[in-house]
Amino acid sequence: MALALLAVSCGSGDSASQVEGLCGPSADSAAGKSLREVLETDDFAARAMMSDAYFAEQFKTDLKEWRGGPASTSPSFLCKFLPEDSDHHVVLSFAWSPAEEPAKQSTEGDKVYDVSGATGSPGHLGAELYTPCTLGGELRAASRKAVLRADATLTVNRGKNVDQQREATELSFLYLMTREVTKALDCQNQPLVKEPVVKPYSAIR
Repeated sequence: MALALLAVSCGSGDSASQVEGLCGPSADSAAGKSLREVLETDDFAARAMMSDAYFAEQFKTDLKEWRGGPASTSPSFLCKFLPEDSDHHVVLSFAWSPAEEPAKQSTEGDKVYDVSGATGSPGHLGAELYTPCTLGGELRAASRKAVLRADATLTVNRGKNVDQQREATELSFLYLMTREVTKALDCQNQPLVKEPVVKPYSAIR
């Protein structure tokens, strides 16, 4: 099925109400403020790669068709944010990963943070966040064997050496955007309801 690419621009002179859906958090919301902090600008274009309804439907279908095992489902690319007059961007995608993946991240030497109960892992070009998302009905059993994985590809305002404060900023942003996705999916366990607090796992063990 062909997907329509929805695009809107928002900035200091535009009303945030012009941007709707998962890819258009209002400027005064926690997610909207965090997005602008990551982009370091109010002037950017927000693009939805699919509608919210199609994303939720397709994402649940991916879980239904998933056979488990060590591999994640193919990523669903949802949002792209492009600062004005810049070649850089932030892209958000989501997938289902095996339920043991967060524990695997924390034991294989990767840099891992606890983000108010979710597991966050910063990378060279972005960040990942893992959280349980228990669905209802026929998908309940499958969802309990998986975790929702959010990925942010970030090529904006980042040097080669990203410090801990920048990692915390990016993981908080990813947490807040993913919180809206869990609402759209109607995760029965209601994850990510707390405000994001980012702590290295070494600091809480």
